[in-house]
Amino acid sequence: MTAAPIPATRPAKVRDPRLDFFRGIALFVILVSHTRGNWLSDWIPARFGLSDAAAMFVFVSGYAGGLAFGGVYKRAGWLLGSARIGLRVWQLYIAQLAIVLVVAALAVAANRLLPGQDDYRSVLQLDHLFADPADALLGIVTLTYVPHYLDILPVYMVVLAMVPVAVALARLVHPLAVLAASAALWALANAYDWNLPSPSDPRGWFFNPFCWQLLFFTGFSLSMKWLTPPPADRRIFRAAVAYILFGVAVTVPAIYETVPGLDLVQAWILGHADKTFLDPLQILHFFATAYVAVYLLTGRLHLIQGQTVRPLVKCGQQALSIFLAGILLADLAGMAFDLLGTGFVAQVLVNGVCFAVLFAVAYGVAWIKSAPWAKPATTPAPAPAAANQPAEPVRAPTSARPRTGIAPSISTR
Repeated sequence: MTAAPIPATRPAKVRDPRLDFFRGIALFVILVSHTRGNWLSDWIPARFGLSDAAAMFVFVSGYAGGLAFGGVYKRAGWLLGSARIGLRVWQLYIAQLAIVLVVAALAVAANRLLPGQDDYRSVLQLDHLFADPADALLGIVTLTYVPHYLDILPVYMVVLAMVPVAVALARLVHPLAVLAASAALWALANAYDWNLPSPSDPRGWFFNPFCWQLLFFTGFSLSMKWLTPPPADRRIFRAAVAYILFGVAVTVPAIYETVPGLDLVQAWILGHADKTFLDPLQILHFFATAYVAVYLLTGRLHLIQGQTVRPLVKCGQQALSIFLAGILLADLAGMAFDLLGTGFVAQVLVNGVCFAVLFAVAYGVAWIKSAPWAKPATTPAPAPAAANQPAEPVRAPTSARPRTGIAPSISTR
């Protein structure tokens, strides 16, 4: 009788390093761009192109969503996959309520501790919350009031809630129908000004979820293999680079103010650019940037896998924690610049502390998620028997218990 063969161990899934690398970059750019008085905000991608880190974050979040939830839909079915989505939306909802409460408390505390500064309730754009608390609290809970700079998580919640519909559409119709429906929703929202309401902005949410979902579901479709990425083609690469350079030319004043006629082009683009409704120029610029990044990293992934960039990748892996920490750090850093000024020393000190805190949060959260308390304790190896020492004879017990094959249990009461 031969023993049954031992099944081969499944190879561990290798996570695409580009995902966490670029998500980490986006999170740091969001921190810098939200910090008042930060010199580094003059060097973020939005200053040199038509799209910004928000587009990168939403697209990468869609791609990560396919990796995180796509497998659940395949293994457990549509109902349990949708339940998993619902759990994540609930977690994000609680995080949104908590971050709004903490930022509001921070504004009150700053006004008391720093009485000589501006009213931080206005600086942090929470005027509606303090002017009409009853209406604002109801709006915060129902997501009909989304304070500025605290509006990214709600967009992600709304878009994530669309995933069950997308998966059902892919199964019942065709996987490409998901992207077609996403593009149609974007077009209809632009044509008819569809958006969710906001008391602080007559146009609605600053990041219109009916439009920004297009970037999310493009990334989601690529992750789910519903959409095939374009091939690595030099002609596409050159066209993408040309459009990126055009974006630089019309956003950098030193260029469009000196090249004849380019200022008119810049004025036209500025008049038609609409971040809320995600205009086509932004979409095209982001996809061009993404294509160039993927093209240049093909065969060179070692560049983003070394020890130098590992802390950045770790931040990308803990996106929600880093995002929430970044919101608070941006407000605290702005207050620090109010006290210390915005000189070179203050810039180095404040940015250095913020970056160090984010790295510490990333590694700390990763350590907690590893559940070190659940790992079995290592037992010391038995000491070797002394040489030439006779083994102690095994003696039969004086009163034998019935041999049931079950070890005596230890009471836990």
